[in-house]
Amino acid sequence: MVTASDVLRCIADEKCGNILTIIHESKTLSIANLKLTRKQYYSRLHNLLTCGLVHKRKGRYQLTSFGKFVFDWHLRLKQVISDEYWKLVAIDVISSSGALDSERLKLTDSLIQNEEARRFLLPSAKK
Repeated sequence: MVTASDVLRCIADEKCGNILTIIHESKTLSIANLKLTRKQYYSRLHNLLTCGLVHKRKGRYQLTSFGKFVFDWHLRLKQVISDEYWKLVAIDVISSSGALDSERLKLTDSLIQNEEARRFLLPSAKK
């Protein structure tokens, strides 16, 4: 049985993420383009197969339904990290400095553009 830790460990590996992206885009997998040794390539591909993220059909690797879900989640997480991380740090600094909740909520509303991230931070957005 695959655990959440297995899947997270797999997608946390940058090279596994690159392989997932190539498979998602239906491009041809190439060990040379990924700059991996044969062992590294097949080890990562084995991890993706074992976690149920990809399968081989008609000689080509494809994302499974679970793999599509995990890949989409992975892309969203990467986007939030790249777009919102420092804004979230700023909100934490303001919160820890003793600012009023209303000020923190206004700051959060103005800084955070990603609706999913905002939903976690603003009580009214949860409704």
